[in-house]
Amino acid sequence: MNNQEALQLLKEVVQIKSILGEEKQVADKLEALFNSYDIPCEQVTYSDGRSQLVATLKGTASGPVLGFSGHMDVVPVGEIPWDEDPFAAVEKDGLLYGRGTCDMKSGLIAAVVAMIRLKEAGSQFKGSIKLLATVGEETSAIGSGQLVDEGYADDLDALVIGEPTNVEIGVAHKGALWPRITTYGKTAHGSMPDQGVNAIEHMLLVLNAFKETFDFSKSVDELVGASTSSLDIINGGNGTNVVPDKCTVEIDIRTIKAQNHAELKQQFNDMLAKLTETVPGFKAEIEFINDLPSMRTELDDPFTVLTQEVVSKVIGKPAKTFGMTGYTDGSQFGRVEKDFPILILGPGETKYAHQPNEFVNIDDFYQMITINESIAKEYLK
Repeated sequence: MNNQEALQLLKEVVQIKSILGEEKQVADKLEALFNSYDIPCEQVTYSDGRSQLVATLKGTASGPVLGFSGHMDVVPVGEIPWDEDPFAAVEKDGLLYGRGTCDMKSGLIAAVVAMIRLKEAGSQFKGSIKLLATVGEETSAIGSGQLVDEGYADDLDALVIGEPTNVEIGVAHKGALWPRITTYGKTAHGSMPDQGVNAIEHMLLVLNAFKETFDFSKSVDELVGASTSSLDIINGGNGTNVVPDKCTVEIDIRTIKAQNHAELKQQFNDMLAKLTETVPGFKAEIEFINDLPSMRTELDDPFTVLTQEVVSKVIGKPAKTFGMTGYTDGSQFGRVEKDFPILILGPGETKYAHQPNEFVNIDDFYQMITINESIAKEYLK
């Protein structure tokens, strides 16, 4: 498969409107493609209209398993008008525009094409290559979570996730812990607040206790920076003349490797238990609507070193490594009991992801295909 054929494939995949919940169309297309090259694959059903794809290319001898992963879902186009149809896959001035070009269909297809080229070359490597095309990465990485739970990642010895990194090597990223806290009160007429229990006032006590209990700025990682928290949703009250009987907040906490999510959860529970004991009429509950651990592969890991050498050779300058503030499917794949290196590496720049007029540099897409091929040849030689 040459570069022009690869670009045409990418255009066709971008034209599939695989907005959250409609990924099966992409899985169907890739399955047909792999079948045409006699590369074994299977769909893994997540739910109606949502299927993941696992393809495996075996070499000429036994050896390690190298994984490539990318998600098939894209976010909605948003309300701001685009210059072109978001799903037209318009090529202009060396760039390809369209929803998902950057995040992350170009990274996914770069892995697919690399596998096809290695197949065309006779699969002259030891071991095997496994593609894990996931659903729902944009919603708490639910698809990769299913693949991990069902054992599809158990045999991996190394993994490259093709998220947009501007062809730089992501060796670490933060985790995510999102508590949703709800306080309950008793409704009453606004002119008689003493007859009710104000859930919003009790939530203020929760938020004050939260600030006193946690100081995330003290938890710092040299690669990804400090842990953070952001109060991003608050809902409560039905009318100015009604004492509110319910208030809910959601907090986005981004964690580093040194933090233990189980310990953080216990701190939240202890905090609410103390308020229950000390504040009359206080009632609250907590649920964690996202719980993804951080990911880190050391800079001196042999797979990191190998990948740096490959990328440097392909791009013609020293490859950069960095830590990411967001999370990827690596959070889920890192839950596998077996310890193996995970790197984030793909075409496109994160700052253009989820934006109107999203695009990827076509030459970067071509380079990424070569990089994936070269990583496979070096790691599995």
